[in-house]
Amino acid sequence: MLYPPLSCPIITTTGTASVLRGTLVGLTLCLLLLFPPPAIGGACPADRLAGYTWLTEEYFPFNYQENGVMKGVAVDLLRLVWIELGIPEQPVEAMPWARAYERLQHEPNTALFCMARTPEREHAFRWAGPIASVRFTLIGRKDRHIALDSLDDLKGLSVGTLREDILDTLLSKYRNVASIQPVARMRQNIDKLMTGRLDLVAYEEAAWRKITAREGLDPDSFETVYVLRETPVYFAFHASTPGELVDAFQDALDRVKARPGYQELLDAYLR
Repeated sequence: MLYPPLSCPIITTTGTASVLRGTLVGLTLCLLLLFPPPAIGGACPADRLAGYTWLTEEYFPFNYQENGVMKGVAVDLLRLVWIELGIPEQPVEAMPWARAYERLQHEPNTALFCMARTPEREHAFRWAGPIASVRFTLIGRKDRHIALDSLDDLKGLSVGTLREDILDTLLSKYRNVASIQPVARMRQNIDKLMTGRLDLVAYEEAAWRKITAREGLDPDSFETVYVLRETPVYFAFHASTPGELVDAFQDALDRVKARPGYQELLDAYLR
């Protein structure tokens, strides 16, 4: 960039004070030429979010595909935020959690949901939320009568998880106690639990009742054996995402959640 010459004109009038004022005005003009103020109007943060890649997994009923259309608590909430921001609907890519998590770590301009906000992840991403509060649990068939007082009681048991999700991570330190068996999709864990190849499945409590009902099973034939963690889940953005973009998204999310439709959305999917 070529800068303007420093020999800016100095405006003078009669009298010492007037000369001083003229000198200050002239200096101001020089500074404005050298360092012009930012243009008013450019793309607002919301517009820049329209170019982001939105990632999620199949985690019924928070995010899932039905007849080729993405639906769920988090997906519908995200659509309401887009409307609030005034940006067009964006594609949502669904894939196994491990792959989505890997992309979020290494690809700028990406966002992943729903993610549990843990101390271990706190500084790796930027956060907006929460979407909802959840209970991550170990669930078994009632006819097995499995009881746990602590995770040390997992000895000799087999537990199905989703590969590299929060529950798989929480149980990683018990791999020398129990047989922790991660898979890509929950349908695999349901099949293994029903055929006796798993003792327990790690999943969100309310979501488990919904997904088993969808699979034609009786949700009341299962029980929560152990609560691993109660935590809110969030939209997570790549660490390089500018703070103003996350703030704009958070403000829009807060406005959406302040309306009655937010509770209606939770009730429709989780009750």
